[in-house]
Amino acid sequence: MFKIMVLILFLVLLYVVLKGEKRGIKITILSYFTLLSILFTVGIRYISINYHLYDGPVDGGFGKLFTWVSAFSYLYIVPLFLIMAYRLFRLTQNWFDRSWARVMMYLFWLVVLMGFGYISFFIFILTFYGFAP
Repeated sequence: MFKIMVLILFLVLLYVVLKGEKRGIKITILSYFTLLSILFTVGIRYISINYHLYDGPVDGGFGKLFTWVSAFSYLYIVPLFLIMAYRLFRLTQNWFDRSWARVMMYLFWLVVLMGFGYISFFIFILTFYGFAP
């Protein structure tokens, strides 16, 4: 239940981030992440039931779950950070008139996004895989 709540919260926050975008772009992005979330949740449920992960796990079940979660982490993180980079760079372009200040902010946002992208992979794994054996 916690994992589903995290995914729903993610979709709501994504909707808020995309508030000023065109309707077609917003629907496309939200549809992608909604379908991805449904597929991801169904896959986790299937692996958990098939490998009995919560009551006497079958050998290889946790490896299969880790492979599933790590593959989907890239499908979530890479598009999300492309969207965030687009929004932040567009916002920076509107805020700064001088080109040197704009370039410095672009570099700043790029470093912040790279650092957060690196950390977000581990957060994703810990949230949806956990501390399995």
